[in-house]
This record gives sequence, C-alpha cells and structure tokens, in this order.
Amino acid sequence: MQSETGGTRSIIAYVAPLACYMIPTMFEASNLFGLSYESACTLKGVLAIGAFWVFHRHYPAYSTAGFRLAVIAGFLGMIVWVGLDRLQASLPALQRVVQMIQGSRVGYDPFANGGPSALQVAFVIVRLVELTIIVPLIEEIFWRGFLSRFLIAEDFEKVEQGTYTLFSFFIGAVMFASAHTEVISAIVWCSIINALYVKTRNVWACVMMHAVTNGLLGVYILMTKEWHLW
Repeated sequence: MQSETGGTRSIIAYVAPLACYMIPTMFEASNLFGLSYESACTLKGVLAIGAFWVFHRHYPAYSTAGFRLAVIAGFLGMIVWVGLDRLQASLPALQRVVQMIQGSRVGYDPFANGGPSALQVAFVIVRLVELTIIVPLIEEIFWRGFLSRFLIAEDFEKVEQGTYTLFSFFIGAVMFASAHTEVISAIVWCSIINALYVKTRNVWACVMMHAVTNGLLGVYILMTKEWHLW
C-alpha cells in the first residue's frame, strides 16, 4: 500500500507542471505584476518545464513504442480539431452555452501592432516551442499519465499505462473538454488519443501525437491568422 507521503509526492509530481502553466494563464491577459502578455506567456512556459524537470524521475520510463502510429494520429488530430472547431462555430446555440460556462477566448495576434519585428518573431518562436514541446509534455503527463489512472485507483502508479474503465474514459474526456473552448474538437480529439494510449500502452506516444497535432496547428494558425486557436 502506498504511504500517504509517497502518494502525495507522486500526485504533486504529475500535477505541478500543468499547474505552473495553467495558473499564470488565468492572469496573463490582465498585466498582473506589470508583465506584458508576451512576458507572462514566456514565464509560464519556463515555470512549467522547470517543474517537469524537477519531477521527471517520477514519470514512466521514456519509450518510442507506437511513435509511428502517434505521428499518423497527430495529423488526423489536427484535421479533426480544425474541422470540428468550424462546425462548433456554425452552431450559435452551442457557442452561447460554451461562452456562458467558460467565457470566450480572445485570440492574441502577435502582429497586431505591425511588424514583424525581432521581438514579435521571437515571441512566435517561444509560442511554437510551448505548443509543440512544453504543452504536450505537461498535459499528457497529467491527463494520460496521472488522471486516467487516478480515476481507476488512488494508488495510480500501480495501474498499467493505457488502462481505462468506462468511468475513467468518460470523466477524463469531459474534464479535458471542459478545459478547452473548442468543446466538440476536444471530446473527439481526446477519444483519439485515449485510443492511442490503449493501443500503445505508452504515455510518450501520446506526447508525440499531441506534439504533432499542436505543431501542425501552430503552422495553420500562422498561415490563416485564426488566432483564437492559440
């Protein structure tokens, strides 16, 4: 049986990187402490990857199992995300419900004041690094590495990777969707990555899929200027 101290430490290890990213996100548009949006966005990435490094020994051993399938799923995930986001935008009633519950996401245009300047380009690079490396790491360690197993057993580290119950699958998908304004996209995308997790039994394959989806999404945003998808 897991000791209370050991169990708490393990939970903190999986939750801390995402918390270090999400808490500053709630305040980044309000110029808290006089920080610009760009500075706050950069800071949260540094805090999150720092926490990930501090606790990295707690996570499952790195493996490339399933990476080829993860890349394919990542391409599919990007198409699904964009396509279903457009579908949601065509459903005003659903959009109103989402805005009532979650509020609206105001997309940040890094080139709104002209440019591109060197600082603007530097920030776009930082944002792409967050999208393709930091976010996939911290989110998959939390959603698949921790929460999907914790919903099955409190001593989650003894639950084999890729294990799901109907309860853990449903609650995990709902919680994942609740963290995104693109609700339909999030539910379907989450189902795809959950299926990948079951197939590969490897959280790092999920990190790879997430990275591919986000990387392609970043390129798409820059090409189409659909900044609300940042």
